[in-house]
Amino acid sequence: MSNELWRLEPGWLAGYTEDRELIRRIKRYKKEWRIMADYFKNGRLVGVHFKIPAEQRRPAERMFKTTVKEA
Repeated sequence: MSNELWRLEPGWLAGYTEDRELIRRIKRYKKEWRIMADYFKNGRLVGVHFKIPAEQRRPAERMFKTTVKEA
């Protein structure tokens, strides 16, 4: 499974995951994290791209089990 976090623009982070359980947890508990894109292959969800407020960097790092990548 692929999990990534990176800086998007001032005040925002971007996160990408292919972990279905993580996607479910984020949709359930993190309503303020916006879905930027859903990725499908053969009609099946394979990944989700989230827009995350920068002040929630630490919870994002814990949920994604990775650190924010610097550009």
